[in-house]
Amino acid sequence: MAFASTAPLVRRLTRRGRLMAKRACDRHGHAFALGRFLFRTPTAWEYAAAVAAGSDPAAQRWLGWLPIAIVAEPMRTELLEVVPGTGPDWSAPDRHSVDLVAIDLTARRCAGLVSVHAGADGSPETGGFLAPAYRGQGFGRDLFAAGVLLGHEHLGLSRIQAGADVANVASARSLEAAGLRRVGGPPRYTLPNGVACEAQWFQHEVGWPRQCAGPQASWLSV
Repeated sequence: MAFASTAPLVRRLTRRGRLMAKRACDRHGHAFALGRFLFRTPTAWEYAAAVAAGSDPAAQRWLGWLPIAIVAEPMRTELLEVVPGTGPDWSAPDRHSVDLVAIDLTARRCAGLVSVHAGADGSPETGGFLAPAYRGQGFGRDLFAAGVLLGHEHLGLSRIQAGADVANVASARSLEAAGLRRVGGPPRYTLPNGVACEAQWFQHEVGWPRQCAGPQASWLSV
């Protein structure tokens, strides 16, 4: 993922940017409000801002992306200033993940990303991350609650799980605050960069999931 030559374009987009008014799902994407955030299918520049939000060393301790996916400074700071609603339509690079950007409606900034994706065994999982300015304030609950809502109310999934490093106490607390309960699972998992972690697992279930008018993920099983 390369953003090295995008700075001039980012500056132009942020100057003329506007907050996207879309608030409902349609065949082009998903959108719903939760807490202080609007969660929706991102534009290309919103997605770039969300990637930047998880590219700092503190986030990468838990995310473990490949170096090519990490946005370095000074581009990281520039992308975090992207105004929601800017940029062209976005085409998901991973067809096995439904990603939503978290938009802070008050600050008019992209605050992070939440996804529902296929886990290692093909089961649906949720996960996400917040930009540095939004960590340590209880917003992780809203982030993971949005992942659960996306799975149950939009993608028709009756069960959704999440994994976290046992050392990531903040993530575990946020998952439980969002209503997920601890369950058994594989004792270890491997991050994209090859680092193996000791795992803890969480799950949320509903009896009657629903699907919205947004695009559906046929690769996910219930």
